[in-house]
Amino acid sequence: MQMNTLNEKSCFYKALGDPIRLRIIEFLLNEKKCTCICHLSKHLNRDQSVIFRHVQVLKSVGILNTIKESKYLMCCIKDKDKLRKMLEN
Repeated sequence: MQMNTLNEKSCFYKALGDPIRLRIIEFLLNEKKCTCICHLSKHLNRDQSVIFRHVQVLKSVGILNTIKESKYLMCCIKDKDKLRKMLEN
């Protein structure tokens, strides 16, 4: 989550500018392990395709990792402590 340029910082904060993405982050911050997109979909009451697009945005700015396990796409936050500190400020 190293941001070197203003453009990278802008993209990062744009990614946080959507309520669904903030809810995804909030949910994942409270999880102890990676979570399937299907669980996020149920928790947020949204289609999996919608959740997938939001996860891709968060992944593109370096907030999330995704792991393919069989037919499931698992996602988790790269650095929870660092992200918590950034969101507190």
